Amino acid sequence: MPALPLTPAQLDDAARLKQRFVEWQKRQKDAGQPASQEAAGELLGFNQSALSQYLNGRIPLNVGAATRFASVMGCTVADFSPRLQEQLSDYVSAAMPDGVAANDGVLARARRVLPWEDSDTVGVRLVTLKLRAGVTRFGTEPVVEDSGSIRIPRADIERGKLNPDKLIAIQVRGQSMEPLMFEDDVIVIDPTDKKLVNRELYALNFDGDCCVKQMVKRNGEWYLHSVNPDFGPVNARSGEFSVIGRVVYQPGRSLRGRL
Repeated sequence: MPALPLTPAQLDDAARLKQRFVEWQKRQKDAGQPASQEAAGELLGFNQSALSQYLNGRIPLNVGAATRFASVMGCTVADFSPRLQEQLSDYVSAAMPDGVAANDGVLARARRVLPWEDSDTVGVRLVTLKLRAGVTRFGTEPVVEDSGSIRIPRADIERGKLNPDKLIAIQVRGQSMEPLMFEDDVIVIDPTDKKLVNRELYALNFDGDCCVKQMVKRNGEWYLHSVNPDFGPVNARSGEFSVIGRVVYQPGRSLRGRL
């Protein structure tokens, strides 16, 4: 299912970011330092494919990605996204003690923030999962690097009849779901929805590791299916397997129904 097109404001952010990135590449080359997108990806903490999509307006910038770009390129978030800078200012104001002022450098690189509510979006906490092979229960640890939460349009929450208090957001690992999902992409899962439905997407505990797969039923058996053709299907019976929750949202895309 196709992702929703970016808004004009998001496209403007991408254009300004790309201009700043080109300027950063020139400075790197002049200094004799690595300047490729692959080298930048290593500094930013996500792969070259995701980097290219941010620069070319294929996926929308969020506060976490914006602060990483600002830190690497030696600028502030406001230099390419006044919109996200304003959000970041709100985050920092909420997270810092009363009477403590934050300068632009702090705002550009702020990591620890508190979730907030507005009329159009709902916050979902960003976590890492603590899993054990053969154990269906799991623990979570909060992630603070990417603002501690992501924002979901309230309309998507209501359309999917979801309870935002029960939802959690995690980062995708590996390349098996490309080009639908890239490594370090953030997705939202509903741990209260564990019933397998053919061809739906789920976060899974497979031998103690978290993976995101499309579940496909063939001849009465379930298979973990990858979107990337380089990864073949895996029979669920081949390892210790349990469902963490159904994938319900990816920024720009509500994931409901069959692929």
